[in-house]
Amino acid sequence: MRAEVYSELAKANISPSMREIQIATMLRLSMVIKVANGALVLQCPLKSQDLVKWLRDAIKETYKIDSKPQKSGAPCLCIEGAGAKKLLLLTGLLDRKTKRIVPGFPVFGSVPPLPAATAMWRGALMAQGELSSDKKEGAKVYCSVPELAQELVKSAAILGLDAHINTKGRRKSVEAEADQTLKLLNLLGAKDWAIKVCNTYAQKDEDTKHVVSQLYEANKKRSSEASQSACQRVERALKILEGKKVNPNLIEAGRLRLRYPDATLSELGGLANPPISKDALAGRMRRLYKLAMDAREGRA
Repeated sequence: MRAEVYSELAKANISPSMREIQIATMLRLSMVIKVANGALVLQCPLKSQDLVKWLRDAIKETYKIDSKPQKSGAPCLCIEGAGAKKLLLLTGLLDRKTKRIVPGFPVFGSVPPLPAATAMWRGALMAQGELSSDKKEGAKVYCSVPELAQELVKSAAILGLDAHINTKGRRKSVEAEADQTLKLLNLLGAKDWAIKVCNTYAQKDEDTKHVVSQLYEANKKRSSEASQSACQRVERALKILEGKKVNPNLIEAGRLRLRYPDATLSELGGLANPPISKDALAGRMRRLYKLAMDAREGRA
């Protein structure tokens, strides 16, 4: 997605409980856990500095835990030492019994399903989202863990949207079609971008219609020119063969072409008596032309 979408999603006005869900979702989808000098380190690579700032401020305000952006390279937020473990426990990402990262998203039981699903999808798009300008594609969220992908699909259903898991390619993703994406962006607070995308789709539709119209007119013109040429050849052939003994089927084929100049070969074949295939009709036309050419050369 473009930076404008991230900025608009980051500016959405949400409650503290929805912010907690959004933080947990972003961390679960983007975090990389490392150990440096015996200390736990969480690295969260994101798509823009706006997202890094949002996540940093949200963690500070919600959990009073300090984090810092990576000094060089791509946008990335780092949480180190005791703060990293504390954050994993407070967000529910670290199971207190097994001391392992939960396979899916934490349980957000204290928040009603609809706002929880909204916060989850906003966090998912901000963490691992991608938005295509192609009307056939829409939005996708990359998910390497099957449990995360399945929970995102269920959350989309709660929002009244249809999403599916795409297992093709090197990276698995949860995807929504273009019309579903527009609804999703409106629900998540990115209404300005939804309008832009809608206008882009409409413009592409107009461009497509224009191209199709041009192709139609060009084909119509070529068809008309081919029909006129065929009629002229038939007229010359019948004039040359006038008074000569010629198979009636060949004469009928020529006259059908003159009578219905815009008809296709299949349509002309259906008008023959008895009806014949377009290949048979084309064969008769070719024999008619050949007879006319032979007769003209014979006179010369």
